[in-house]
This record gives sequence, structure tokens and C-alpha cells, in this order.
Amino acid sequence: MNSRILSCIAFFLLFTVVFSSCKKTESEPNYPVKISYEEFSLEGTGCQWTNLPYAHKVIVINSSEELGKYMSCEEDFFPEIDFSKSTLLLASGKASIGILEPVVTDLKQYSLNKYRLDIDIILSDTATQKSWIVAFLVKKMKEDSKVKLNEICKEQEIDYPVDLPFLEYLLESKECRWSPFGSSFTAEYVIINSKTRLENFIYCDNESSYPEIDFSKYSLILVTGSIFPSGGKFETDLKSFQLIDKQNYVVNIRVKTLATGGLKSWYVPILVHKIGENAPIEIIVENV
Repeated sequence: MNSRILSCIAFFLLFTVVFSSCKKTESEPNYPVKISYEEFSLEGTGCQWTNLPYAHKVIVINSSEELGKYMSCEEDFFPEIDFSKSTLLLASGKASIGILEPVVTDLKQYSLNKYRLDIDIILSDTATQKSWIVAFLVKKMKEDSKVKLNEICKEQEIDYPVDLPFLEYLLESKECRWSPFGSSFTAEYVIINSKTRLENFIYCDNESSYPEIDFSKYSLILVTGSIFPSGGKFETDLKSFQLIDKQNYVVNIRVKTLATGGLKSWYVPILVHKIGENAPIEIIVENV
């Protein structure tokens, strides 16, 4: 075999190797690949999520029929999604304590049909919501695509003290009143988390009703104290309800004496987001 033929064979083999290498590079991306996404919200649509499993998994939705399994809308009017170009990713889960918000941090593709979704779940003792939902649109995925959920729970970064929301709980009927408890000279409190316990601290004439409380969401803090030695007429003002560290609270109350008289007790009942009946609370009373 002469040298010219050998040279032609060598050139052909080299060309084949280079062509194959280039073809592979063009057809297979360098994984992992970061995937862009767009948040999908039901706010203002008249729709709501339904039948969610809260199983800490990602549901890959590629058609309106699939979407209808997890969404209910007024007059069956569903938001328009072009499923020929887009895929909807829907994930949900639950936590044992309150959830402030889920934050999607990353979505990457690791092979032709395998992806990973990274979510930070921000937790807080003061939050009442214990489930989370995220939904967003991505470029069309294959029907057999799998998205693994990488869920990271993080505690809320808090600068103490924190002013917490509260509502005054007023007895609408004059025939209802609070039952005395505690010492006559120091401010004391009870935390009430059930209707049965509430009835130990409230008394009504003629079976008068009092405002209902949803104890699945709220706690009633009942604070009592006395005007002494001046007593007489007075008014109370709840200035703040604060969380001063991870588990300790402070209630600030102002008591203003309007007229002197005998020893008299005052009560300040407030509704707050659910807390434990043994939660430590410091009562600070300002007498003016």
C-alpha cells in the first residue's frame, strides 16, 4: 500500500473523529444547565389551588386537562397557558411550625429529562400558615421529565424585639364580666386556648353570649391588676405586645387613674396568633 493511500485513510479517520466530536458537543449540553422560570400566580384570577398533595414533590403539568386536576375557578374559567411552548411546575408541602414564605432559589437540568428545584422554606414561630405552594412556568419539558425537590428549611432572621399584631377582645354584653383571679396587688395573666378554659374566667347573667373565638388560630391573653391605693375610676390602654427573643413575650399596659376611690381591679383581654398556654410573658404596667 503506497504512502498516498495511507495518507488518505489517515485523513479520513481524523475527519471522522473530529466530526463525531463536534456533533456530540452540539447535541449534548454541558450539564447541569440553569433553567429560567416565570412565577405563576392565581391572584386576581378567581381561581384557587385544590387537591394538592402537600407531599414535598414537584408536579410536572403539560396540558390544560392535567392543570384542571389541581385548580378550581369561577365559571370554569382557567388562566390561559400555551402548553405547546410551556410547562407548569407545581410544588407544595407542609411544616410543623409556621411558614412565612417559600423562596425558589434555583432550577437546573441534569440530563435530558432530569431536573432539580431548590427551594428555601422560611419558618417562623409567629407565622400561622403551615403549608406552602409554588407554581411557575418554564420552557416546554418532555412528558417523562422528573423534577427532584431540594427543600431547605431556614429560620427567619429576626431583630428583637418584634412588635406582634393583636386585637382587643371586648365583652359586648354588660351582663358578661371577667371572674377575679390572681393577687390583688400585682399584674397577672392567663393564656386561654380553648372555650372550656375561657368559661373558667368569664361569667354571664342570664346565659348571655360573648364573642366567639377561633381557638385553632388565636389565643386569648387575659391580664388583670388593681388600682391601689387610689382606686376609683380608670382607663386602660394596651401599648404593645412584643416578642423579645425566640420564646419570651412582653405586654406593655398603661393605666390612667381618672378619679380616686377604693381598691378596684382592671382587665385587659387581647387576641393574638396562637401561642402555648405556658408561654412566658412579662407584664409591664405604667401607672399615670
